[in-house]
Amino acid sequence: MTETSFLSSPFLLALITLSLPLLSACLGFFIKEKVAWLSPLLSSLLMLITFIISLMVIFQGDLNTVRIFTIDWFTLDNRTVTIGFLLDPISLSMIGVVTLISLLVHLYSIGYMTDHKGLVRYFSQLGLFTFAMLGLVMSSNLLLTFCFWDLVGFSSYRLIGHWYEKPKAAHAATKAFIINKVGDLGFLIGLMIFWSIAESLEITSLTQINSPWLTAAGICIFIGVLAKSAQFPLFNWLPDAMEGPTPVSALIHAATMVAAGVFLLIRIEPVFTPECLVLISIVGASTTVIGAWGALVQFDIKRILAYSTISQLGFMIMAIGSGAAEGGFLHLLHHAFFKAGLFLGAGSIIHAMHQANLTSTNEIDVQDIRNLGGLRKKMPITFIVFIICAGALAGLPFTTGFLSKELILSDMTVWAGSAFSWRWLILSGAWLTIFLTPLYTFRLIWFVFFGNPKQENNLVEVPVIMRVPVLILALGAITFLPASSSWQFASIISLVLPVANNTHGLISILSLVTILIALLVGFYRFRAKALNTLQSAFGPYAFLDLLNSYVIRFTFFLSSLALTFDKKWIDKFIHGLAYFQVAVAHMVSWADSRIVDRAVNGVSYSAHGFGGLTRSLVNGKIQSYLLWAVAGLVIFIVWILY
Repeated sequence: MTETSFLSSPFLLALITLSLPLLSACLGFFIKEKVAWLSPLLSSLLMLITFIISLMVIFQGDLNTVRIFTIDWFTLDNRTVTIGFLLDPISLSMIGVVTLISLLVHLYSIGYMTDHKGLVRYFSQLGLFTFAMLGLVMSSNLLLTFCFWDLVGFSSYRLIGHWYEKPKAAHAATKAFIINKVGDLGFLIGLMIFWSIAESLEITSLTQINSPWLTAAGICIFIGVLAKSAQFPLFNWLPDAMEGPTPVSALIHAATMVAAGVFLLIRIEPVFTPECLVLISIVGASTTVIGAWGALVQFDIKRILAYSTISQLGFMIMAIGSGAAEGGFLHLLHHAFFKAGLFLGAGSIIHAMHQANLTSTNEIDVQDIRNLGGLRKKMPITFIVFIICAGALAGLPFTTGFLSKELILSDMTVWAGSAFSWRWLILSGAWLTIFLTPLYTFRLIWFVFFGNPKQENNLVEVPVIMRVPVLILALGAITFLPASSSWQFASIISLVLPVANNTHGLISILSLVTILIALLVGFYRFRAKALNTLQSAFGPYAFLDLLNSYVIRFTFFLSSLALTFDKKWIDKFIHGLAYFQVAVAHMVSWADSRIVDRAVNGVSYSAHGFGGLTRSLVNGKIQSYLLWAVAGLVIFIVWILY
């Protein structure tokens, strides 16, 4: 592509879209703390411009075309690695979602983070994260994708640990970072295998690979996805990550970072062999059920949403492995809106309760749903928004969650077939999730917004700057009729990203019946009963924490064995070897001084004596010659005679 065509192409706009969040991140180096109020204003303005330009990128040209721009990056072993942009419907959709969610989180954070320290650092890290996420979804090369993938993990670590003075926040950030590094190792090994068998890391060229190592490469890449998208067994970092600010939870742990793994699976889905897809479907089905069960037994409002995120991500990954990748990707985009809305709605509740606690003599844990109740009257706007987004999460009709969920169920039913097989177990996991999701959603809403409040507080709605982003997200969670002549429901995203309408009427009816049964069970179970504290003992996190404790104990046991072996065997062996060397050195020294030196000295003395004797024979005196001649004659006569 020439310079002129580049300047007139969407790639220039894509480069600007990528650069503006980086500029926002760099503002942190120049804005001083005494004028920290400038940081949220400038960062939000830059994100608004970024979102506007991203819309220009999305709607410039045909959305169904694939556009690639690459330049040479470096050469290794006579093979050139390129760097560039890959703009197709998948990446364009993600660009729009990432920039919009990031903009709304920036605006929401202006009100949420007003009274907190580290404002400049916070907005700088938000910009860095947005830059990394945009680079990840635009990348045309898996190596460049991995670089941004790692940067996403680093910026997430910084944001989770924003309140680093809190031990729990620092521990949660470290835990998230380490677990993600475990996944990154698998990702890196997968890249090495791809490089070996394909001699290229271009995403568009990977679909042409045919190698027996392809399954191993796919599994290694999937290990990276396990950690980034919080899948079993690498998911227990996500609930702990709720120690970060709530807007961070909305941006990173609902809409973008955890979605990166699902996006990567969609991006390279043609590369995965049938064996890989089987593994993906099994892990996804296990995770979606475990996450839903975890949400059902939690009490912290943010941790409930965190386990819900784990469950929904597992639902998407199960869909990808079960032949419903299109529905899985659509659900990913829908999930970004309604789950971000739920997190920001929860943030509004937490913010309002904290403000009320300032004037209350009895301070309570404002995130524990057992301490809440009756908020629908005191925070009506938050209540309406929460109901809409929760309805989308539960898959109620007229919401985006219903649209993508039905598409997934229809495709999975076709994939499972009519004959009984192991695929029916995967499909059963999907239906179990369809039942559990409305159940824990009803439980959350009932104890937060209904019932009697545990104590009377002077609650007021959050500021407008915090209400507007949540309202926009709620609108994104509603479906509508695209045309008066059509009765097919659609969402804004499904119109921008055309998807096939594979939904089945019978499946939709069964889904609605399942949801209604779950709501009735929830109403009967929770409407007049207090939550049982012992429920937490049955959560998946309890088993994982127990497993972690045994792993830690086993690690310490191995460490003690290694220490004992080191002290008793390795150290003694090294010391014995050193003593042996010293003894040998002493022996060599004794032999050198007593034997070698004396032998050399003896030879020297013998040579000296022999030389003296020789000199006495040839001293030039006739008397000496006659003396030695007579002596020799006498010796000869004696030898002859005797």
